[in-house]
Amino acid sequence: MCGIVGAFSYNHAATIVDRCLIADLNRMQHRRGPDGEGLWSSDDCRVVLGHRRLAIIETGDAGAQPMFDVSGRWVISFNGEIYNHATLRTELERSGRVFSTASDTEVLINAIAQWGEDGIRKLRGMYAFALWDKLKQELWLARDPYGIKPLYTATAHGSIWFASQARTLASVPSIDTQRDAAAVVGLYIWGHVPEPYSWWLGIQAFPPGHVQRIRAGHVLQPPKAYYCIQDAYAMQPAAPLSRGKLREVMLDSVYHHLVADVPVGIFLSSGIDSAVIAALATELRKKVITITLAFDEYKDTPRDEAPLAESIARLLKSDHVTVRISHQQFEALLDDYLNVMDLPTIDGLNVYLVSHAAAKQGIKVALSGTGGDELFGGYASFHQIPRFLRWNRHTALLRPRSKKMHKFVTAILRALRVNPKVSGLLTYGDNIAGAYLLRRALMLEDELNIFLDESWLNEGISRLSTIESIRGTINTRLNDASLHSQISCLESCWYMRNQLLRDGDWASMAWGVEMRMPYVDVDVLKCLSPAIASNMPPRKEELLDSSIFSLKELAKRPKTGFSTPLKEWTAARSRDSSRGLGGWTSKLHRYFRTIPKQIDTNAVGLNVR
Repeated sequence: MCGIVGAFSYNHAATIVDRCLIADLNRMQHRRGPDGEGLWSSDDCRVVLGHRRLAIIETGDAGAQPMFDVSGRWVISFNGEIYNHATLRTELERSGRVFSTASDTEVLINAIAQWGEDGIRKLRGMYAFALWDKLKQELWLARDPYGIKPLYTATAHGSIWFASQARTLASVPSIDTQRDAAAVVGLYIWGHVPEPYSWWLGIQAFPPGHVQRIRAGHVLQPPKAYYCIQDAYAMQPAAPLSRGKLREVMLDSVYHHLVADVPVGIFLSSGIDSAVIAALATELRKKVITITLAFDEYKDTPRDEAPLAESIARLLKSDHVTVRISHQQFEALLDDYLNVMDLPTIDGLNVYLVSHAAAKQGIKVALSGTGGDELFGGYASFHQIPRFLRWNRHTALLRPRSKKMHKFVTAILRALRVNPKVSGLLTYGDNIAGAYLLRRALMLEDELNIFLDESWLNEGISRLSTIESIRGTINTRLNDASLHSQISCLESCWYMRNQLLRDGDWASMAWGVEMRMPYVDVDVLKCLSPAIASNMPPRKEELLDSSIFSLKELAKRPKTGFSTPLKEWTAARSRDSSRGLGGWTSKLHRYFRTIPKQIDTNAVGLNVR
């Protein structure tokens, strides 16, 4: 896993790319790749690729990037891991392809050279890459189907710029860095900036599961999809997987995610998802390293992860470390946490802290239980959203029939200090998109005038089109799918992609740790989705029943998630919150108005009341 950056002046009238600027941008991403850096430019400087390296596979000089294939035709800057690179290498060698390294990067190059766009469909892993074809004078950009690895792009004056971090591109003088109203409103609604928006108007997230081919002298064509995870959720229902088949699928995924030439650890909380990963890993390796993050504020309370995690580790006989974080340690790391945050978010602190702890133990790769709840229906949304929909059918006569009536009802409920989501049930609860918004939103649009200027609020709401965007995720493909499939798809494409995956990436990479997620795997999704479509998804507990330890201890613990005592830590800092995390989002918003100075030169101010 690494960081990529570069630019291509595809229009012949555009100026050549400034190699020194790309070198500066590359250095801005040094936390993503502390093991090395590389820079390559074409002879005419129309295309420049930069790379920061975190050495995981083929850790010597042979694995350095940007990397060429043996023919010299192709050069790549690649961020991610190709877990099935050994299998693909064998297949490619049988086709006559020649390799000079043991790197998965070289396998990726040859897969594209041999099979074209079909080569991307053969990849199993997480990736974002820029690949230059010298013969056709063509740049390829691509991102994995789930969007595990970040990729941001911007176009200006006949050139396209790309990087692993949006902040990096915001330092390019020619890119429009006015603050994006849609991003700001999205932050207050969701607690993160939803794709495709970034914090800056001229920078967009490259769509997951897409590839874009840009040829010199040609009109820029938009990215096109090569894989859509919604299609997997649209599969026909089938009988639930047998326990043996379920274990086989997950064991295979863990096996592939353990591939590395450096130490691999496992983030072990007291939950079932990470326990499953750790248990399956012990079947594949003699010694497993596990690490648990705990907090002084939670000690001797039900929210303390350490006792149960340590009990699991003893049963697994793993090489276990528990790292406790104090309020003082949080204060010492807070400025760095905000400095490395790529886009504003209320999450990521847990991964940032546990990755810091893992790095101190010499761990460069860590497996996480992220994605288990999306597959196995572990979130409250899986039973709350159906409840919202049933409730709304019984209260249809109470629903406001006009915007004026809605505002009137909302004003009355607000005066009575009733939670705004109560009136939201009447407005949004009659369809799955609205019900999902009610379940996941921190705040609804009606509440945001407390924090945001009206003109910016209206523009942001209009551009976001939140309900329409949510509906667009499941429309057409999933119209006939089960409710469970639709919720699982929404959780994967919204909450997981925009918050868990993005925050997991920058927060782990801040410490040179590559976080891998065996549940977030297209091959796993393909196997499980027919059972998910049946409204009777497989139970993750079945993965533990036949493992080496009992489920009893885990079953007693209520689901809490991998939480941090952020509320306690920031209580003295944030006293401007009228509800929930408003104070924290306001703090993030104000912070992002000031970073870095060159980023904000063209920014339009936004009032925070």
